Amino acid sequence: MENLRIEDWLSQVCGSPKTRGLYLMVFGNFERFSRGRGKDPSGLVDDFRASKRLGESQKEAFLEEWQDTIRAFNTWLKPKYAPLTVKNHLVGVKSFLRYWDIPLKVDLPKHNYVVNHNRDIKKEELKKVLTFASPRDRVVWLVMAESGMRSDNAANLKYFQIKEDFEAERIPMKISLPSSTLKDHVGDRFTFIGYEGFRELANYLHGKKLEPNDYVFASEKQGRCKGEQFSPASLSVKFNRLVQKLGIDKSRGKREEVGRPKLKEIRLHGLRKYFRNNHGADSSYIEFWLGHSLGVDNHYISRDIEQHRKKYAEGYESLRVFETGGTDLRGQLAERDKEVKELKEKIAAKDLEYEGRMKELQDKLESVDQKIESKIITELRKFGLVTKIGKNGKPILDQ
Repeated sequence: MENLRIEDWLSQVCGSPKTRGLYLMVFGNFERFSRGRGKDPSGLVDDFRASKRLGESQKEAFLEEWQDTIRAFNTWLKPKYAPLTVKNHLVGVKSFLRYWDIPLKVDLPKHNYVVNHNRDIKKEELKKVLTFASPRDRVVWLVMAESGMRSDNAANLKYFQIKEDFEAERIPMKISLPSSTLKDHVGDRFTFIGYEGFRELANYLHGKKLEPNDYVFASEKQGRCKGEQFSPASLSVKFNRLVQKLGIDKSRGKREEVGRPKLKEIRLHGLRKYFRNNHGADSSYIEFWLGHSLGVDNHYISRDIEQHRKKYAEGYESLRVFETGGTDLRGQLAERDKEVKELKEKIAAKDLEYEGRMKELQDKLESVDQKIESKIITELRKFGLVTKIGKNGKPILDQ
């Protein structure tokens, strides 16, 4: 889809890499659908201008054919995607047409509705998920639950965003959220994590020396990442698998209607809902920490970090996943991580032992082969069949 018309449009209307990625996906689907009907959107702008020069009748015929394609695209989208995703596709196509002044009509849904399939995750359920999660995922998900961060903010969290408070061991610990990492073009924000999140994060980073631009959370399978960092989608997949495995969400395999799978009852995004519903601070502070657009409140809410820290601390007890007296469970988690580490070390040691044993057996086999070969050569010499040995050590039979 390398086309200057598309690139010019994206450069003008996309304010962030995430928006650009969304529009690329949308236009890619529109392009594949249109080509299946004999149309090529990548040449739409030049073709429209050429039709205008040919005359009014050619222009009208051109627009009518493309209008039919857009109507059919709308019909094709509805059974495949949720209402908001359908709207995003149509908004993307409409934006492209408007940018290039192409008079085609794209009807957006007038009453856009969203069926909320996701129920709230309960504190006991979240505690169960964190108990059985891998050491890294437990830290990431706990930090998300205590801060309200989105999964992409958590996966791409860099050390400079936590450095000041983390190194000062200041709790609640501030996490800076630059405007470029947030949706809705809001300004720079920040949020916090409390005692539990800080403790788990400190344990995870113990012994690691990070530079300001290093990622806080590393890939669990070194060398398996295709890009610079593991994707937020991989976190979501692991979360979904775990809640299914633990029996917390049993929606897998069920269907709402023919052709469309039922959405999961609990998703990774539910950790933001957990933060929103369980922290006891005023809603304007919650919205600020979540990185939401504040409307009029944006002009009035304080940016004083210490005031925010105080508000966060006041509501933290109702948010924390592990109760104050939950030291036994935390000890069990630490013991479990230790057992996993020891088991991995034993497996690695067994692998080395196996390699050493195989090398020893191979050496013995080669020694036996040499002895047998030497004995055969001796017997052949007795009968005068061999008088010399070649450079490769093999006998040369006399003719």
